[in-house]
Formats: sequence, structure tokens, C-alpha cells
Amino acid sequence: MTRGRVTFEQRLARLEEIAAELEGEGVELSRALALFEEGVECLRAAADELSRAEARVQRLVERSDGSFDVVDTGE
Repeated sequence: MTRGRVTFEQRLARLEEIAAELEGEGVELSRALALFEEGVECLRAAADELSRAEARVQRLVERSDGSFDVVDTGE
């Protein structure tokens, strides 16, 4: 995967590619291990990004008039 800003969607796409290759026939052990390690890194990065997004959503508070306000939680 290229360095720099990788989107959540790109990480998911790469995870799908890795899974497909690992499910294929004749993958050498060294290649399988490298793919597994890359997959774990992609999964961790995606999970971190998802957690940050979830925290942002949780900071939204609904007002009595039905509108939403962002609450600064000091993060």
C-alpha cells in the first residue's frame, strides 16, 4: 500500500484483496505471512479511524428543538 493519506475505503478494499489472495490456491507461506501482517496493519488503522469517527458522532447532542449541536469533549 502506498504511503501518505490512505482512506478508510482504500483500506477496506485492500483488506478484500488480501483476503481473496489468501483464499486462493498455491500461496507460499512467506507470501501468506506478509499478506497477513499487512492485513493486520490495515485492520488496525481502519479500526482506529472508525473509533475516531464514532467519537465525533457521540459528541453530537440533540437539542430540544430537534437540531444538533457539537459538544467539545476536550479531545
